[in-house]
Amino acid sequence: MRGATRFWARNATVGRKTMLTTLGPRFVEAIAYLAIMGLGLGAYLTSIDGVSYVVFIAPGIAASAVMFGAILETSYNAFVRIHVRRVFEAAVTTPLSVGDVVVGEYMWGATRGTIYGVVFLIVMAPFGLIESWWALLCPLVFMLGALTFAVLGMAYTSFTSNIEHFNIFWTGVMTPMFLFGGIFFPFTALPEWAQVIGWCLPLSHLVAATRELVMGDVGWVTLGHVGVLMAFTAVLFWLPVRRLSRTLLA
Repeated sequence: MRGATRFWARNATVGRKTMLTTLGPRFVEAIAYLAIMGLGLGAYLTSIDGVSYVVFIAPGIAASAVMFGAILETSYNAFVRIHVRRVFEAAVTTPLSVGDVVVGEYMWGATRGTIYGVVFLIVMAPFGLIESWWALLCPLVFMLGALTFAVLGMAYTSFTSNIEHFNIFWTGVMTPMFLFGGIFFPFTALPEWAQVIGWCLPLSHLVAATRELVMGDVGWVTLGHVGVLMAFTAVLFWLPVRRLSRTLLA
């Protein structure tokens, strides 16, 4: 962890200089979704699962902000550090190992994703969109969810040799997951096969855990969602390390 922390510190030093310009667009985008979908569609769909529509979607949008914040850092930004600026190549010529660099990348992606989610949560509070003190645990769930998506983004990046390939990732994976992650509607009204697909997506579990904490509907199911995120992270964690070890040390 010492080496990974040093690489995280390197990224944090560079990233804090552009934090406002990178945080701003995603934050405005999340607010826009909340305003347009919550206030616009909410005028017609007044309640869902017994709560107002805007209250229903707000935790999901917060979770999606976590996802985009983390995965953007370990997809496009990590690709630039690997193939354009050669930061990874330079780092592994020091005492840092490939594992140190990759895990440090995870940590930085998770940091950014958590910041995105917490800032959005703070914005939700004055509008009365937080209904329980359990929401104080949301940052912990955000950290785990952000780590999950940081690992997912890094896994794809480790196989990517052309930045144009990210169009496939964002169009074919991220956009469907955003639309089908339980943010804007519950799965209960969908066919069983669609519900199964929905619950196979990591975002669905992050959205569900965040919503349960914000609304105070906390139970064993919440821990189950957290467990699924941990499982996703564990399965993919070492894949980018092995993959980049072959390419960087070849």
